[in-house]
Amino acid sequence: MLTAACGSSSPSASTSNTAVAGQLSNGELAGSHGGASASTVPLAKQNSITALFTALSTFQACLKGLGVTFVGIPNSADPSSPANNPSYIKSLTTCAAQSNILQALKAEQTAQSSLTLPQIHTENKEYLKWRTCMIGKGWQIPTPTPNAQGLLFSFGGSGGATGGTGSGASGASDAIGGFVPPPGQNILSSSDMQDCASKVIG
Repeated sequence: MLTAACGSSSPSASTSNTAVAGQLSNGELAGSHGGASASTVPLAKQNSITALFTALSTFQACLKGLGVTFVGIPNSADPSSPANNPSYIKSLTTCAAQSNILQALKAEQTAQSSLTLPQIHTENKEYLKWRTCMIGKGWQIPTPTPNAQGLLFSFGGSGGATGGTGSGASGASDAIGGFVPPPGQNILSSSDMQDCASKVIG
């Protein structure tokens, strides 16, 4: 129902020289010497990982605006979980629709599926740096293993570290994709993922 663990991935195959933060290289700036003139360059399509971060921020802001605190993902295996409260689920659904977070996740999944071997190598290096940063902030991040494509991290795919949903190894309800936050934080309210991604890419 929800996306999570959205904090590490390099740009998609078609935009591998564009920073995750949305910055463009000199060759991509309208009117720069490295590209066509401003009058002939169309607006650049937003990078898929940047779009995912934007959607996540919008989702977070929506929950805050509704006065809702993220308490985990609805879990039918635990009927007593507060995450199964109908009102809470309605808020999650509303914010998912407003932020287009599921569409953004799907777009990033598509981008990852078309990466070349050099781009996979780059993504893996960036993920390991991101993971080190997150661990330094107190997060428990699973030891990654490559999936069939060779990626150490994939959004909703297979492998040692994924952006799927579910509890972490500790069973914590606020753990998603095995990412267990420090006490008092959760993955949908913390800015740690974005901070670490900015350090890795920028």
